[in-house]
Amino acid sequence: MQVGLPKGHLKENIIRILSESGITFTFKNDRDYRPVCNLSWIEAKMFRAGAIPQLVSLGKVDMGFCGLDLVREKDYENVCVIYDLGLNPVRLMVAVHESQKGILDYPPERPLIIATEYESLAARWAFEKGLSHITVQTHGSTEAYAPEHADIIFDCVETGVTMKANNLVIVDEILDSTTHLVANKFSLRNRYLSEQIEEVVEKIRRSNH
Repeated sequence: MQVGLPKGHLKENIIRILSESGITFTFKNDRDYRPVCNLSWIEAKMFRAGAIPQLVSLGKVDMGFCGLDLVREKDYENVCVIYDLGLNPVRLMVAVHESQKGILDYPPERPLIIATEYESLAARWAFEKGLSHITVQTHGSTEAYAPEHADIIFDCVETGVTMKANNLVIVDEILDSTTHLVANKFSLRNRYLSEQIEEVVEKIRRSNH
């Protein structure tokens, strides 16, 4: 079974949870992207968390771990959300600079500029609100865009400290996100793969996570 493990800040918690569940991985060094699992039927590779939903959807990996925010943003039809690990909780929020609190009630006669790393979710939100808009892909440091370079900030919030430091006011909440185990829907229809995926889920459940 092909498993996609996340690099970056999610890696440590995922490896710890799996280890406590009896699923361990051996890395040759910090740059080893192909760790060896103690379960011979698992073949794992490390990827950026943002790439995992598409890899799962394409069937390039049978299951993987990533934030629910990424799953909802990509919205691939072949990705099934299987289990919530409850790790790395964040909230996807909409915010504006405190000097522009009324901008949603009295929008300017031009498209609103939305700074975000979640262009699909931001566009859906704006459409539901009936707002003419342009999304700007930020690639990080989203909070820095308002008010000079963007009217609206659409971003994940962990503690709210960065929002507060940049004089941003939250005006809407989109979703709560934690790390989830996701799987390819066709892999779930394969008897052997579905049994292996379920075994991983049960091991995690039994370890009380």
